[in-house]
Parts: sequence; C-alpha cells; structure tokens
Amino acid sequence: MRKITFPHMGNLFLIAKALFEELGFEVVVPPYNNKSTLEIGKKLSPEFICLPFKLNMGNFIQAIEMGADTIVIFGGCGPCRFGYYGALEKEILKDLGYDVEIIVIEPLFYGFRNFLKQVSKIFARKNVASILKRVYRLAKKVDEIEKKVHFLRPREMVKGSVDKIYERFRKEALEVCGIDQMERLVDTTNVLFDNLYIVNEKVRKIGIVGEIYTIIDSFSSLNIEKILGEMGCEVERNLYISQWIDTHLIYPIFKMKNPIVKRFSKDVMPVLIGGHARETISYARYFSTQNYDGILHIFPLTCMPEIIAKSVLNGIKNRINIPLLHIVIDEVDSDVGIKTRLEAFLDLIEARSEKFERGVLSWD
Repeated sequence: MRKITFPHMGNLFLIAKALFEELGFEVVVPPYNNKSTLEIGKKLSPEFICLPFKLNMGNFIQAIEMGADTIVIFGGCGPCRFGYYGALEKEILKDLGYDVEIIVIEPLFYGFRNFLKQVSKIFARKNVASILKRVYRLAKKVDEIEKKVHFLRPREMVKGSVDKIYERFRKEALEVCGIDQMERLVDTTNVLFDNLYIVNEKVRKIGIVGEIYTIIDSFSSLNIEKILGEMGCEVERNLYISQWIDTHLIYPIFKMKNPIVKRFSKDVMPVLIGGHARETISYARYFSTQNYDGILHIFPLTCMPEIIAKSVLNGIKNRINIPLLHIVIDEVDSDVGIKTRLEAFLDLIEARSEKFERGVLSWD
C-alpha cells in the first residue's frame, strides 16, 4: 500500500488527509511547518527560490523519514516558478538517493485528459465524483472554521479562548480518519466557537491579499493573522483552500470566472500572468469598496507575479484610497519586526480615521 504525503499549506492537510484515507491509502502527515522544516529546506533548495519551495522540501524530507513513499502535489501554469516545483523537487530528491514517486496534479488549463491521467493514479477503483463532492464540502467547512476564528479572535471575552479551541481542533484532526470523522470534528468545533462569550467592541477590518502560500500558511506569514486579531483587528483574506478549488478545478470546467476578479481586474490586468496576481489586485480593490480599514499585501521574496501586482497596486493607489502595506516574507524566524510594522500600520489607520472624521483627509 502506498504511503502518501503532501506539502503543508495552512489547513490543506486536514482536507488532503481525509481524502487519501477515504481512498484507502496510508497517510503520512509531515510535522507542522517549523524552524527545522525551514532549515532542512534551505540546505536543499536553490538559493533564490521562494520560501514555499524551501518549506515543501523540508516537508518531503521529514515525511520520507516517517515512511512516506509517494508525494502528491499540484502543478501550476504561467510565468510562476510553482509550475516546475514538481520536476525540480523530483530531481533534488533523486540526487539525494530517495526512491519516492512524485505525482503532480496539473490544473485543468493543461487539458482534462492530462488531469484525468494524473488523478487516475490515486483515484483508481473509486467513485471519483462522490469522493470529490464530499471533499469539496469538507473544504468549505474547514474554511468556515478559519473565517470564524478571524471574526471571534478580536471579540473574545476571555483572551486566548479562540486559539485554544482552534489548536485543539488541528491537533485532533490528526487523530480522526476519513471525511465523515473530519466533518464531525468540524461540527463539534463549531459548537464550541458558537458558545464563546464575545464583547461588542469596535474592531478594525483588515483585508489580506497576496501569494496563496504565504497568506494561508501561518508559519510562513509569521502568524500575522493571529497578531492582528490580538491587536483588535478582524481579518479577511482573498484566498482559501476551497476558493483555490473553485478557481483551478471547478470554474474551468464550466468556463466561469471569479466574478470579483472579472470585475476588478479587466481594466488593469485583463490576462493571466501566473500565480494569483490578478486575485491580489482584484480583491485589494474589492476590499477598498467594502469598508475595510486597510490592506496587507503579503508575498515571498522574488515572487514575480506578486512583484508585478505590487507595481500595479502602487500605480492605482488613488483608486484604492485606503492604507496599503506590502510585506515581503523570506527566511525570517522572528515575528518581532512584523509586530512593529503592524503596530505602525494600525497607528497610520487610526490617524487617518481621525483626520477623516475631522474632514481634513488627504491620503497623499
């Protein structure tokens, strides 16, 4: 029996674990991203590759040492290096002498036949449609848990209550098996959240946009969402796991486009340039129309699509017209500097708000 593993990216492991267990595979979940993961990845990766690649390599080595013999990852397209992650990682592991199979699930942009050829390696002899439908429902539920955490954290009466429940949820997710058990755990966790006492304090709303890995994975972003929550801010981001499924697997089948991306990118970035640059621009503009107080743009060092998105956002800042902070993430292992920058950003938002109330606002 295959022993399957996959790279970490936020709560993706909850969904992937349930999926592969449902298919009858033994699943090896690598340890959560941590300093050791990054150190391993740094030693094995090209110097100027982006942070997600380094963490992926660390995940793979840790999982292989735990017994994994098959790695499943998604591919990419466009001028983003994610498209050749699989091939490069395969060569590095081969040079290191590891005998593992890497299955790369390419998005539907490369054709439905190619997609089926790859997924047939793991979906053989199973009811694909039924399983995918249940996994998609689970992904939606897991994302709702995250959104609930973002809403409750700045409003909790007893500080730390939300994170205590959330960490317990992620820990117990490693112990349950299959989609049904994972869904029951999600439902139980929702009940715990719904019974928390909250206070009706004024909170700031911050929209987070950027490269998918660094905004979804808390280790990569140095826990920015948690830090902002503790500072009294509710955060919302433009990408979640289920949203990735919508964009890359469901919309192409029905020839649909994300309505927000379609509306807010057509005049500044009408074509795909790789990564999620269009989503970054579109949601930054969308958040600016939805009474958000500020926007954080987070991306890894040397990320080409997000560098272009940054340039575009700076070019249209008068149309966005709310505070915007760009944060570039690399091999930093301390959140002290991030806290200082976030405090300064919130001070700016506060000062701007006071000027706005006095009618003397001038953003430039």
